[in-house]
Amino acid sequence: MTPTCADPLDMVAGVLRVRASLLVLLLGLLAAGCSLGDSPGTAPSFTAEGGDSSSLEGLERFSLLSLATANTTRLGGRDAADDAAAAAVASYPGTSDQNRPSAVMLVDRDNWQGAVAASVLSGRPIGAPMLVSDGDELPEVSEASLEQLNPTGSDLSRDAQVIKIGSDPPTPEDFRTALIGGDDPYTLAAAVDRFSTVARGEPSANVIVASGEQPEYSLPAGAWAARSGDSVLFTEQDRLPPPTERALAAHERPNIYVLGPEEAVSRKVFDSLRRLGNVRRIEGPDPVQNAVAFARYRQGDFGWGVVVPGFQFTLANADRPLDAAAAAPLGTNGVFAPLLITDSADTLPRPVENYFLDVRPGFEEDPRTAVYNHVWLLGDTSAIGPQVQGRLDEIARLIPVQLEGEDAPAEPGQAAPPPTRAEPQRPPRDEPRPRSRGERRRTPEPIPGRGPRGRDD
Repeated sequence: MTPTCADPLDMVAGVLRVRASLLVLLLGLLAAGCSLGDSPGTAPSFTAEGGDSSSLEGLERFSLLSLATANTTRLGGRDAADDAAAAAVASYPGTSDQNRPSAVMLVDRDNWQGAVAASVLSGRPIGAPMLVSDGDELPEVSEASLEQLNPTGSDLSRDAQVIKIGSDPPTPEDFRTALIGGDDPYTLAAAVDRFSTVARGEPSANVIVASGEQPEYSLPAGAWAARSGDSVLFTEQDRLPPPTERALAAHERPNIYVLGPEEAVSRKVFDSLRRLGNVRRIEGPDPVQNAVAFARYRQGDFGWGVVVPGFQFTLANADRPLDAAAAAPLGTNGVFAPLLITDSADTLPRPVENYFLDVRPGFEEDPRTAVYNHVWLLGDTSAIGPQVQGRLDEIARLIPVQLEGEDAPAEPGQAAPPPTRAEPQRPPRDEPRPRSRGERRRTPEPIPGRGPRGRDD
């Protein structure tokens, strides 16, 4: 008997360390004959075959981690199913009862709205990563990952191990399965919201309202939902759908954050939302800048507020909206990475580059006391090219900081330079000086209701 969508799941026990969680992926990579290094003039290879894999079983048949540099890690492969499987197993290796999830979600490859809305279930108290289905079939990589994850099940959902987001994904054999259903994206998101409310014991005080028609503006909402437990609901550009309106009413005047410019969510819808709660807009003029604005934004207990070094980030291509499924477990579970967007596989967008330069880590004297940045890249080189990864590794690297009137610190492993009276070196104009740990941040706190690129309209 299949449980109904009103049954919540139990929270996952324990939080994993990211490095340890990559071991399973590394084993599969090495077994497939791939290298973690890159040869001169050769881009990293992404293939589901990887070599003679006929004798390999489970995830060993798939190369889900192709190239890791000091400050970046690439997860996934040629499609969203590979990306979601890589992120799920990186977060939950499934090597012991302590690092198995209580449940795993399945979402269809064409249901990006379901992936964004269901991201809230990747965080507490449920902690379920997401895998991608292809209609009524599971791709081999999703099937192998589900077997590796081997979810424990939850008493609160009649011991369900798998949660289907919508009716399209198949019901896996040998796994107890629950369903969250909805006839359209707006009804489905409202059903996920009810499921999350039951699991949490109360509705979230904050709700994101995003476009149900333009995924490039809505994708960053999923990672924050996983991080915070704040629900995501959808709207049409010029009309607030009744399922969304009813779901917001059940939250009893929440703080409503509209994600995206009027091109995605019109002023008419914004004004309609005022009847249901306190409304603010977070926006950028295009999807790339919109995601950066959301990463910077903070209002009270809502928003990432990442304006200093010491964080992890996820980067996905806007052409792969189902990468919201992969970004969800990386938004929680000890990683807590906001999702940034690129609109080009070959070039790092200038707003993203400037943002990373603004939060570039540095140290004054001892690098052991510094903080670090790390970037997770989703997909193969058709989604994010090797040149982009190389540039990200460069601008995420910890570097020495020379303050005005002081001598430059030595690089790690080098002797300190002799005192000098030379003028202090400054970063180029387009590269802000990195901040070191303990240095007072000069960026002003966001004005309530007006975080970076945010407004009350």
